[in-house]
Amino acid sequence: MKNVDSKLLLGLVVGAAVGAAVGYLAATDKREQLLGELNNVVDKVKEGFNTAVSKYKDTKHELVNKLEEANTPAE
Repeated sequence: MKNVDSKLLLGLVVGAAVGAAVGYLAATDKREQLLGELNNVVDKVKEGFNTAVSKYKDTKHELVNKLEEANTPAE
């Protein structure tokens, strides 16, 4: 139980620090620049995720096809 409590406390501290940092940056003059950079990062993450999902689907289809071919009885 002690391990769970320490993880919860760490999560709260990290969350508070991130919230404070975001609040500070949102209040500065560079807000638009920061938002633009964050949008670029989010777009790159989305692109990487979509690429990974696409590769997973392609691999899955290839494996399914190979399994179907292996289980097809020879005539």
